Amino acid sequence: IKAEYGEIQTFQHYYKRNNLRMNAERQMIENFCKKLAVGKASERAAQLYTQLTSAAAGRSNHPSLNHPQVKVCICIELSARQHRLSFEKPFLLKLAGIPQRQYKTAYALVESLLKVKTLVTFDQLGVQFMCGGLTARAAKIHSYYTKRLNQRQAEMGYPPLDLEGALYKCAAVLASARLTKSKVSQKDFCSTFSLTITQLDSIAKDMVVLSKEMPEERAEESIASQIHSRAGAEKRVTKEKEKVREDLLWRFSPLGQPISVYNQDFVEWKEKMLQIVRS
Repeated sequence: IKAEYGEIQTFQHYYKRNNLRMNAERQMIENFCKKLAVGKASERAAQLYTQLTSAAAGRSNHPSLNHPQVKVCICIELSARQHRLSFEKPFLLKLAGIPQRQYKTAYALVESLLKVKTLVTFDQLGVQFMCGGLTARAAKIHSYYTKRLNQRQAEMGYPPLDLEGALYKCAAVLASARLTKSKVSQKDFCSTFSLTITQLDSIAKDMVVLSKEMPEERAEESIASQIHSRAGAEKRVTKEKEKVREDLLWRFSPLGQPISVYNQDFVEWKEKMLQIVRS
């Protein structure tokens, strides 16, 4: 104990100090949960997460975790997400008392220490961010991206990757939006799930590139190109017919007669042209 806590001399001193710290954190969790209105179930889970984080993190893994309010806020957010409860993220950051970037780093560290994942589904993302029309395509993109990356991992002799977290699912929704030229807010994703814009944008770009290899995307591109080429061919034929008709009108119209007289129905126009030629 003395090697880790230089100022502590006896086990009784350590035990007393540890109890005082736990009581202070417990009271802080109760106060913060009331302010955030996340409920008793989330409060109990946050207390458990805080104790586990204190045991796993020690005193030197990350400087932000040495601040009790930061650790408590992270554990409250984890428990709220596990119970799928809504809360005010800006107010939580205010309670933590550190910059958002520093908070995101500490949050990721606690997640990895406790080996917990934020449960996120595409249906939840569609409802929460009002992008329900993108979730079906995003699920296909995410599935194909996971399959391709794990194939590469297997080829190099590495174990498969776990890509079920919020980062990859948000990136799939963002990739779906870019493919369909829709709009979603990256900042909302990042602030809600404690992500970084650089990492989210990078993964979304990779997903866009890989998604173009999907059979569904190739079929859609083929159909779109066929429709475009057919429409272009019909437009060119129509223009050529109009040009031929105008040339005939100028060539065979009698002097002094306006061309609008002959620009009528095709059958009448044809009969008049024949009469002009025969006369």
